[in-house]
Amino acid sequence: MLEYIAFHVQPIARIERASQVRPKIFESLNLQQLDFLEFVLFKYIDTGVGELDQAKLPHLIELKYNSITDGMDILSGVNEGRNLFFGFQKHLYESDKTQN
Repeated sequence: MLEYIAFHVQPIARIERASQVRPKIFESLNLQQLDFLEFVLFKYIDTGVGELDQAKLPHLIELKYNSITDGMDILSGVNEGRNLFFGFQKHLYESDKTQN
């Protein structure tokens, strides 16, 4: 909403935003990474941007994989899991910047 007020950019629904960037986000992922990000995007669409907060990552991993340890093993370690979680987020709002 603030972006609309400041830059006169129409807000984009979360589902539309996620759909627009899926191909770009998913182009270089393995199946496990793809599965996790689909889960995160579903939570983002359903609940909102708060699901993308750094503090939510352990909860999302535990929710998806039943334990943080199992999730980190599936996602190839802590650093890879964190990079995956934060790396895709820049693409969600990247298209807004190109409209200005």
